[in-house]
Amino acid sequence: MKAALCVLLLALAGFGCARIYRPVTLLALPATVRGPGLSGQVVLQPWGDNSRYERRALNSHLRVAVLTLENPSEAEVEVVRLELPDDAILLSHETALTLVRQRALGYLSFSLIPGILALGSGGDRYGVAIFGAMGVIGLGIGLPNTIIASRSNRHLGDFFRDVAWSPGPLGPGQIRRGLIFIRSRDPYAAVPIRVIHRNPTGDRRLELVCPGIPPH
Repeated sequence: MKAALCVLLLALAGFGCARIYRPVTLLALPATVRGPGLSGQVVLQPWGDNSRYERRALNSHLRVAVLTLENPSEAEVEVVRLELPDDAILLSHETALTLVRQRALGYLSFSLIPGILALGSGGDRYGVAIFGAMGVIGLGIGLPNTIIASRSNRHLGDFFRDVAWSPGPLGPGQIRRGLIFIRSRDPYAAVPIRVIHRNPTGDRRLELVCPGIPPH
């Protein structure tokens, strides 16, 4: 019984309680870096009251940033792609979510661990009863946390998907902004970003910089 209690307490300590995702809005700042036919800006997206997701992102060397592009010219601009240095990669919103999401199913271990120990109790009625009671308690703790974590992950995933940045045409005077997901060797170091775009005169480049995550 003491062993089961210790294991259950370790599971609780390891996972903690699931956190509810608190909605945030896309940070909207003007494009301050001006280039030939295109202006831009990259800033870090605030996590708001979502410290657990923010911590997971940092541990995974992932930064979530807002890319703003503005076409100040009178001709349409085709934004082709983003280029990053060799020690950084651009991730899809789906991959970024897998790095930061809460491990929802892990909370079910609160009830599974005592159940497994009950099977190994050698048929002792007292032990089975104690382990069974702990399993019920663990289920009462784990199931709500599983539901909360699953819903929170889904809401965060919806936000990532709905505002993810994508290349494409940018009409005269048009502004487009969205999230980009960068994984790099050093999350605290700035990452240069080259925006490849095309207008009637040919291909152009806009040099931007994504700031590093501020040390806590």
